[in-house]
Order: sequence, then structure tokens, then C-alpha cells
Amino acid sequence: MEKQKFTGAQFGGLAFSGTVIVYVVLSFIFSIVSQLTDFSESGDAYIYISYIVSPVAITIALAALTKFARRPLAGMLPVRMSPPGAAKWCAVAVLLAFGLLFSLSWLNIGFERLLRLIGYDASPSYFPDLSGGRVALALFVMALLPALFEEALFRGVLLQSIKEETGHLNAVLLCGMCFALFHASALQTIYQFACGCAFALLAIRSRSVLPGMLAHFLNNATIIILQACGLDTSGSLFDWAPLWAAVLVTVLSALSLAGAVAVMAADKTPLEKPVKGGVFAFFIAAAAGIVVLAVLWVAGFFG
Repeated sequence: MEKQKFTGAQFGGLAFSGTVIVYVVLSFIFSIVSQLTDFSESGDAYIYISYIVSPVAITIALAALTKFARRPLAGMLPVRMSPPGAAKWCAVAVLLAFGLLFSLSWLNIGFERLLRLIGYDASPSYFPDLSGGRVALALFVMALLPALFEEALFRGVLLQSIKEETGHLNAVLLCGMCFALFHASALQTIYQFACGCAFALLAIRSRSVLPGMLAHFLNNATIIILQACGLDTSGSLFDWAPLWAAVLVTVLSALSLAGAVAVMAADKTPLEKPVKGGVFAFFIAAAAGIVVLAVLWVAGFFG
């Protein structure tokens, strides 16, 4: 049997760094092309292409790295679930998506207000034209593709590669950290970290990336649909809903989140403990990606 070129922790870190580097290069090329053409940053074509850059970068990086390291990608993308388990974990995914989106939205708002006190000016969120049937295209590009490809990277390749050496709890936290950094948004850092950790724990408990993909898609799709209905998703639920509705949704979403977490916590499968040096090995391999994204995060903060 041929010896693996990298340990699992090293491979997971390299997958993250490699994807970040490809993503930055493709984004730079797209930025240059946009400046040389008539692309407007608020135009539909620009918005859609900017969302497609990430899935393309993930595809290129993982294809190259798995071929170089001779690691089959399918082995790091567990999808099979038994029928009873599939129903259970898909239900948890729905509860998790609803709970995270509506009960933790205050994290973004509170964090934004804190950042504004120290001079941060949040850039506006751009959406394409969502009128009529155009919302279907937005759901495909902005909800489905990120759910498939980002989950394949973070809760698939990265998590499945590192969890045995870093330990399950450390792997959950590392996935949350990398997921938040990858979005390079100061405003959404805490919320993205919470989502990244929750989706990682869901993948560990369900032993599949599918429930996380479902939760990720529902999160993105709900935002798009609300925006298509003319509601300002950058603000609080209390900004556009009647008080009674906002309170009801907040309470129900908090109960949903608590229920999803309780089901995952009640799972009897023991969590693996870390192997000595596993976390360090991951950080060494992921250092390039972490540093690049940290610089972009800081640049966006002061920009």
C-alpha cells in the first residue's frame, strides 16, 4: 500500500490554503477584466460572476490537490444515510437553518454597531434583479452553488481530513474559523463562525455532508426570497415585521436552534479526542490561506 504524501491534518490545511490562493488569483483576474470592460459592480452580470468565482476556485484547487496527493475525493464526501437517519438529520438541518438565521441575526446587528464605534463603515450588500422568474437564477447561483461547493470543501474535504488528528471538537472550531475567514466579511464574522461550527457538528453527527448542504441552501435561499419580497435582509427582523410577528419568529427560531443543538448533543456516538500535534500540523498547512484571508479581512475593515 502506497504511503500517503500528507497526513489528514496536513491535507485539510493544504486544501484550505490551495483554495484560498486559487480564489484570490481568480478574483484578481476578474477584477482586472471588470475594470477594463464596462462591468458595473452593481450590475447583475458582475454579481453573478463574483458568486461563481468561489465554486470554480474550489473545483480547481480540490481537483489539483487530490490528484497530486492521490487521495480520492469521493472518500472525503460522505453522502450515504440510512432512511431513518436521513429523515432525522434533514429535519435537524431545517431546524438549524431556521434557528441560526432568525435567532442569531442580532449577532450581525450588534457586531456592526460595535464596529461602527471604532470607525467601520459597512459596504452595502448587492443583489441582482430578483423580479419575476429571475429569482430562480439567483437561487441557483447564490444559494445552491455555495451550499454544494462550500460544504464539499469545509464539511467535506477539510473536516473529514482533519477530524481524526485534531479531534472532533477542535475540527468543528477550525471549520467554523476557516468558514468565517473565507467569506472575508468583518460584519458577518461571528455569524459565519457560528454557522460553520454548527454545520460541521451536523456533518459529524449525521456522517454525511448532505444535511449541511440542505441547511446552507435554506439559509441562503431564505435571504434571497425575503429580498425578492422587498424586505431589507441587512436589518433586523424587527425593522420590517410587525412586533408580534418579529417576537413570535424570534422565539420559535430560538426553540428550533435549541432543539437542533439538543438532538446533536444527545447523539451517543463518542467524539474523537485529538492526536498530539494534529492541530499544529493543520495550522502549518493552512497558514498561507489564513494569512491571506486575514489580510483581506483587515483591508476590508479599513477600506
